Amino acid sequence: MKTLFIAAALLLTASLTQAQNVTVDAEKKLNFDFSKYKTFAWASQVDSKLDPGFYFLNDLELKDRIRNAVKSELEGRGYKFQRRSPDLIVNFRVFDKPTTIKGYTGYGTTYFGKELREPEDQKTFDVKAGSIIVNLIDVKTGQAVWRGLASGLTNDNGFDRDQNKIKQAVNLIFEKYSYRADNY
Repeated sequence: MKTLFIAAALLLTASLTQAQNVTVDAEKKLNFDFSKYKTFAWASQVDSKLDPGFYFLNDLELKDRIRNAVKSELEGRGYKFQRRSPDLIVNFRVFDKPTTIKGYTGYGTTYFGKELREPEDQKTFDVKAGSIIVNLIDVKTGQAVWRGLASGLTNDNGFDRDQNKIKQAVNLIFEKYSYRADNY
């Protein structure tokens, strides 16, 4: 029994050490009611068995690992997968090389009034190699309402495709998503 406890403690320590190498960030649409979302579906390139845009490093197994990890996180928060008429479309991208993306930061130009993000609030962010970005898009408006990012998923061969690291990174991303579909 003592040996089992020590082995479990070593596994926990190893997994915590791995998680410390991953940097996570998220942004959400301000003043927005997330309680109306109950269902999700995949964006077409996430759902497709093909990867014509190389959004997933032309690695269908990697794509499947990320999709399963994201699905597990969403279902764990009470969201239901629904192909027809979902509330949210889930999209994700993998970056093995550094790049830049546009997003928002801070409280917006009207911090003390109604919080809105204006075009001038948009910033350019550097994305490190070994990053996963998950976007949740409102089906009715077509706008991203939440974005999560995990970076630092690299090893000597480039993007780290290890299933446990992928799952751990996606879990860390969704720790920044404080909403549930089932109101627990």
